[in-house]
Amino acid sequence: MEYLTMVCDIKNSRNIINREELQYRIIDMLKEINKKHSELIVSPFIITLGDEWQGLLKYPSPYEKIVDFFNDKLGEVQFYCGIGVGDISIHNFELTVNQLDGPSFHKARRALSIAKDANYSMVLIK
Repeated sequence: MEYLTMVCDIKNSRNIINREELQYRIIDMLKEINKKHSELIVSPFIITLGDEWQGLLKYPSPYEKIVDFFNDKLGEVQFYCGIGVGDISIHNFELTVNQLDGPSFHKARRALSIAKDANYSMVLIK
């Protein structure tokens, strides 16, 4: 079975003046997306590192809607998004998304790295 992993990271976050306020905005945004699209989400979006967040979705899913939602909520704050499509090797969904693993996650991480290196907003790897 294939899944869609999304990993997002704020662009130039060290230059943001009020990082604590941004952190709370991200937390509220993730709570809202997890409720709003619970039917698509296999493992809810959570903050994984500082201003980075990730989630695991069913595949196929309208990931564009989720990216648009993040853009609307973050306003002028820009972010990178790496998306990977593939299988996963840990299927215990009682674990949080950062405890899961597999090709979908590896592709999403690679996609995020490519996005950062090329300064693209989003990269998807199937």
